[in-house]
Amino acid sequence: MILSATALSLPIRRPSLTLRSCQGFLSPVFPLIAAPACGFRCPSFRLYPAHWASSRRVMSKPATQTPDGSRTSESDSEVHFHAIDDAEPFYRYGPGGYHPVAIDDRLGGHYNVLQKLGHGSYSTVWLARDEVLQRLVAVKVCTADASPRESEILSLLRHPSQVDGDGNNDALGRGMMPILLNTFHINGPHGTHTCLVTDVARCSVDEGKRRGFYAPLMLPVARAIAAQLILAVAYLHAKGFVHGDLHLGNVLLRLPQKFHLWSDEELLEHCGEPEQEPVQTFDDKPIPSGVPPVATLPVWFPMERIDKLPLSEADIVLADFGESYRPSQESKFECCTPVHFRPPESRFEPTKPKSFSSDIWTLACTVWATLAQRSLFEVFWGTEDDVTGMQVQTLGKLPDEWWEKWDARSEDFTEDGQLIRVEDGPMCTFDHQFEDTIQSGRRKLNMETMDSAEKEALLAMLRPMLAYRPEQRCSVNEVLDSEWMTRYAMPDYERMLRIQSVDGEPRK
Repeated sequence: MILSATALSLPIRRPSLTLRSCQGFLSPVFPLIAAPACGFRCPSFRLYPAHWASSRRVMSKPATQTPDGSRTSESDSEVHFHAIDDAEPFYRYGPGGYHPVAIDDRLGGHYNVLQKLGHGSYSTVWLARDEVLQRLVAVKVCTADASPRESEILSLLRHPSQVDGDGNNDALGRGMMPILLNTFHINGPHGTHTCLVTDVARCSVDEGKRRGFYAPLMLPVARAIAAQLILAVAYLHAKGFVHGDLHLGNVLLRLPQKFHLWSDEELLEHCGEPEQEPVQTFDDKPIPSGVPPVATLPVWFPMERIDKLPLSEADIVLADFGESYRPSQESKFECCTPVHFRPPESRFEPTKPKSFSSDIWTLACTVWATLAQRSLFEVFWGTEDDVTGMQVQTLGKLPDEWWEKWDARSEDFTEDGQLIRVEDGPMCTFDHQFEDTIQSGRRKLNMETMDSAEKEALLAMLRPMLAYRPEQRCSVNEVLDSEWMTRYAMPDYERMLRIQSVDGEPRK
């Protein structure tokens, strides 16, 4: 029997007051992550396409929608759907929207749909059997109004002849890019839809950490994942691309190659029948044409908790290139990254185009989140002001013009950037956060911790990545050459590759 992992999620009570000290910010999660590992084993994880991140929980909305995505005024003729947890918004089954896909459909002539993997704002994603190659694949069916950008970028990133720069590092970084196995188009009631075929991934690191109750990764595993992240971003930047949405939800763990060769019977044994729920409308109105009568929910794959992940399985793929762009060819101003990963210029300089330096900030935050039990600037139920407050505590006062723009600064800080203490507890300095979120949990679980030399090397790498002003941040090549990367992260990554070679699971 496979249980839904959501059944084991622990509730976190919302604090009744604003918490401004580091101790206060951390208090909602530490009861979960500071205790010894519990006896529960998280029994299942969601599968992912290897080019795409997590499914979104979106409440259903009225079926009518303007071309720019905004809601129209409600009327008696509109159809409203009951929301189904982990299902796509059914109002998007309309002109320009989702294509209705059902289990046992045959897409592109030879992709037989077996399970649902999830959905995004501009796609539904399905586990299918390639009847030609006799292997399992992920098929992403884009909405009819989706941009073709992602397939174009993926094709470029996996093309060996277009590698620039340091051949060795570029070859390594290319290995973290998704492999686009095929593309095709299908016509449906809502338009023409691009379909992308890739490998299937195990789960995102973020999903794994949440299902593992935020227990820390084993240090060699965390180092190997961080090394791969840095190599992947170095490869992207060498090719002229900014990823634009770096966070652990877009870092996926690879599945062992044997999974892709599972028979239908093996898939059924491990994952069960597809889970479906009937689509229902309010007032019992008939379901419009082009809307599926049943919602298929994402499949879950049995897996050990991520804090037990062996080094041999720390292999990642960087996902979701829907926000990626080339600064030399286009300007981009909006930042869609989660607020606690978002670079500060996206708030204080919204009219200036983003570039490679924005990736450097989010890369630093993602490396920290890999090593730690929580993100560096994470505030539970926090606003943009709360996140800025965490940044000031950790990094110091904002540049003067940004400081003047921050209207809420006086609620938490004096004019010279000192925290106004409203309760006991230390400030969230780098040193305090390092001890609380990287070291403490590992000590409690009798896991390996960083020594003082590694700590200094790590912080020396991260500080210039987190310079407030984008132009003052280091480049990804400087990150590659940092002491922490060369002395600590890369050796564990190389050890992972050697173990895989012995085990017969070499990286593609």
